[in-house]
Amino acid sequence: MTMASYTRGVPEDELKQRLDTFQSVLGNAGMDAAIIVQKSDFFYFTGTAQQGWLYVPREGQPLLMIFKEFDRAKIESPLERIVSIVSIKKIPGLLDKLGYPRPKTLGMELDVLPANLFFQYNSIFETAEIKDVSMEIRMLRAVKSAHEIQIIRRAAGLSDKLAAKVPELLEVGKTELTLAGEIEAYARSMGHQGIVRMRLWGSELFYGHLLSGAAGAVPSYLSSPTGGSGPSPATGQGAGGRP
Repeated sequence: MTMASYTRGVPEDELKQRLDTFQSVLGNAGMDAAIIVQKSDFFYFTGTAQQGWLYVPREGQPLLMIFKEFDRAKIESPLERIVSIVSIKKIPGLLDKLGYPRPKTLGMELDVLPANLFFQYNSIFETAEIKDVSMEIRMLRAVKSAHEIQIIRRAAGLSDKLAAKVPELLEVGKTELTLAGEIEAYARSMGHQGIVRMRLWGSELFYGHLLSGAAGAVPSYLSSPTGGSGPSPATGQGAGGRP
């Protein structure tokens, strides 16, 4: 696969609308800028899931800083200002070099940011007061655009198609894991990404939970209404060996 095979998944005008709205939100909240690091928020504002940081000033052009993979991020994201960066510690110097004023108040997603990372950012931006911008982002993302509604409708249609396939695969004595594998393979054939991201830091769900009988009441560590025994204690969720 060549690098040209990677395509943009979010239209440029869609991202522009999101960022323009977010900059207005920052102004209303009295914040000079924000750094976006949470995976789903990062994709929402950039159109790429490559590793990096998005710096959004209250006014002016957002800056997408990519640690890995820079060339792919440039293809996937329509943002105008995308630069390569080798370390989180280089961010302040890069902002100075590109003419961004040092923020006095910096918004971050403190509802999910690990403590060690918070202390690291607090040290790097030693003259800035870090404030929580997570609720503002969540409220912004709660209002769906026509583009998002179209995607949700398509996903719902595929979900219906997947549910209709289940009766064809059900057999007495088949284990949860076997059935889950067959359903997941069908979902994959229709383009399922294989993982479902959650807001919790680094929290992802593999496809979903397929549980039968009493296994549906087995709790797990996951922030989810369902748990399941899983294939082993090392996984601790989802389908298990129950027939």
